Amino acid sequence: MTTRRVPKLAELDVKPGDPGYEAPSPDGRPPDDDDAIRREAGVADDPGGFLLPPLTELLAILGSVAEDKRRSWIHQVIRALATEPAETQQEYRDVIVSGGYMRPGDWREALAEAKKNRKRLQEPDTAAGQGQHQAPEEDALDITEEPTAVLLITDAISSGRFTEIYLRGDVLVQVTTGEKGVRTDDLNEAILRRQIADHLPCVKRTMMGIVGALPMPITCKAILVRPGWPKVPRLLGVATFPVPLADGTILQQPGYDAASGLYLGDGLGMAPIPEKPAGKQVTEAREFLLGKFLHDFPWMSDADRANALAMLLTPLLREIIGNLCPFFYITAPERGSGKTLLANLANILYNPGQSMRTLPAREEEIHKTITSALRGASPVIVFDNIPQDMTLKSPALAAVLTMRHWTYRILGGHRDGTSLNDRMWVATGTNVSLGGDFAQRSVRIAMDYGKPNPDLRKGFAIPEIEAWTAQHRGDVLRLLLILIRSWQLAGATLDTQQVMRGYTPWARTLGGILAFHQIPGFLANRDEIIGQDEDDAEMTCFLRMLKSRYGGRGVTTREILTDAAADRDLADALPSTIDGGKHTPKSLGKLLSGHEGKWYGRQPKMTLHRKLDHQQTSRWRVDESAD
Repeated sequence: MTTRRVPKLAELDVKPGDPGYEAPSPDGRPPDDDDAIRREAGVADDPGGFLLPPLTELLAILGSVAEDKRRSWIHQVIRALATEPAETQQEYRDVIVSGGYMRPGDWREALAEAKKNRKRLQEPDTAAGQGQHQAPEEDALDITEEPTAVLLITDAISSGRFTEIYLRGDVLVQVTTGEKGVRTDDLNEAILRRQIADHLPCVKRTMMGIVGALPMPITCKAILVRPGWPKVPRLLGVATFPVPLADGTILQQPGYDAASGLYLGDGLGMAPIPEKPAGKQVTEAREFLLGKFLHDFPWMSDADRANALAMLLTPLLREIIGNLCPFFYITAPERGSGKTLLANLANILYNPGQSMRTLPAREEEIHKTITSALRGASPVIVFDNIPQDMTLKSPALAAVLTMRHWTYRILGGHRDGTSLNDRMWVATGTNVSLGGDFAQRSVRIAMDYGKPNPDLRKGFAIPEIEAWTAQHRGDVLRLLLILIRSWQLAGATLDTQQVMRGYTPWARTLGGILAFHQIPGFLANRDEIIGQDEDDAEMTCFLRMLKSRYGGRGVTTREILTDAAADRDLADALPSTIDGGKHTPKSLGKLLSGHEGKWYGRQPKMTLHRKLDHQQTSRWRVDESAD
């Protein structure tokens, strides 16, 4: 690709016949100051003193003077029309355009610029005494011609002229920081025009001369559809907290880090993480986090407390783990137990100023919510208060838990975008029910006060802990980072006994950290989670019924439904349909196909197998295994 030098304003090639060109008179004066033209047109000494001639006289003059004189006449007419009523402007426009002296688009642009110039002249002097329009900067881009504008601005983006523009996935984004932390926005026409206005001076050649300008939205759209941006800094993630890196260091310097591809926001106000934390610092960090910060939650077991600490550590470890993390769900049998409170503490730590979300009921909206979350900057996504009568089994949410990259259709476009899935996904609810494959992909954090009215408790170790955490966010994160740093210095030993399908790197890393700090119970409630999988329990019941009724004989779905019509127990054991309606042989066959080969239950385990008979009809059989 050829590199184009950004032209200086003085080098812009404005030739006779081009818009904005004004040939000098023999004595060096501009043509609108030429004595003959002034006498003919009645021009006064000041720029606003031009006297508009009647239309018939104007036509006669334009038809009799040379090209350079004609251009000067039109120039003066447009300047004078800037203060005239719209009806007068239209009359002169019709005469000049219909006579072939000017194109409609050039007329609109020149008149708009004349109005701007007249307004500038009428404005009072600024504090510095500069009341007139300043000349464009010398390194401005000439964007008069749209094809050139597209190429020049594309080069400017690629060369790093825009310090807030990065490439995330395959989409350009703007990264900004503010009171609510780091914000990322997909680059659209409006944002690009704003960036150009702030960082890239541009000019156009018009009938009124060389003027400052912005590219049209359609031009910006043409720039943004470019499929690749190899020279734009690649953004892999953003954070509002120091990030431990895989090389054993901790990213603490605010701004963009090219080595890791991370952007670290400023304003946390926390003391630097010690390179080698003293033993006393490590002990104090552990005792505060367990003895105060997490002390007052009514954990059902040590496993739930250990899992809660693992949840708070997980966002800090994404660069070390380099893989997916499981789904955390915080559940309790009673309202007011603290499940939303715990989730909000994580939200305050990692998403300052952001609110928790609600999980939409419709699958299409869940998909949009996931896409929106991944296009944003929040490292923790919390769905608060899952309805009690809702089984958590969204295919989209289940899918994102296993996808390192999430693909979506770009709004208003005809191509797909891709986002890195490096987030932690959390949900809260009363007696949360899991369905589908969620049990295999989830970590449970359960609470149970064991008495009525858990919301009336008093005597907390940290009163008003949400407000306290917002004020001491940096202190809490620093203590969590000290636990990680001390584990790193001790050799970063992994817990190789931990195995979790799809999340083993996460399980072994967190298991190693918690074991190093002698915090027991991590993932010890895994069997209880699997037992709470409603879909698993439903299929186990159904397979036991099929085995009891048909033994090892293969049966068709039609035969099953026919028998169920006369057998209440078999009818009650049938798996639920998606819409709550009745099964047909075809729908039941499709459902069973999705469970073929999967093992259910315990001692013995059961699985479905299918075999085609001589009529190519599927016959289903339940097999058992004692393993």
